[in-house]
Amino acid sequence: MDEPVILKRGKLILTPLRRWHLPILSENLSKENREEIALLGYDSVDHALNEMLETTESYIVRNGKGKIVSVGGLWFDNDQDSPQMFSMFTDELRENFMGMARGSLMLVNFFDRSQDRMTMTILARHEAMVNWALWLGFEAVGIQNYNNNEYVDFVRCNPNQNYVYDDAIRPAMH
Repeated sequence: MDEPVILKRGKLILTPLRRWHLPILSENLSKENREEIALLGYDSVDHALNEMLETTESYIVRNGKGKIVSVGGLWFDNDQDSPQMFSMFTDELRENFMGMARGSLMLVNFFDRSQDRMTMTILARHEAMVNWALWLGFEAVGIQNYNNNEYVDFVRCNPNQNYVYDDAIRPAMH
């Protein structure tokens, strides 16, 4: 299948998520992401992936061998000021951690072109993912409990913009 290349960094490419990617993702999704999908109340990985395709701006990152390393994107909710960034990783992550890190940074930098601010929520017990969000420049701003599981809320302001996410800490204009 022909895929438009949005960005290329070394061997990594960023391309829009397409329906034909879903069976590949479903088959290769990490156990951590499968667990989170179940915790969010989806009856199957396929159901969650189909909903993601229909309701988000999503992209995949491939490595030089053509394998999908991750899928990520932005979910826009009318009740939120900023989109929620999400990422899911395939088992390829375990073989290519540096590719995942570079691909994640590539995706965040891509979103910085159009977003002043992004949010993210990560299951607290996934310490490596929490540290990954911090490495990407997200700031932990709180913890919430959902279905007896703790999640860490993050926010990331675009470093190329003068944006303050909390009105109370904005400088006073006289």
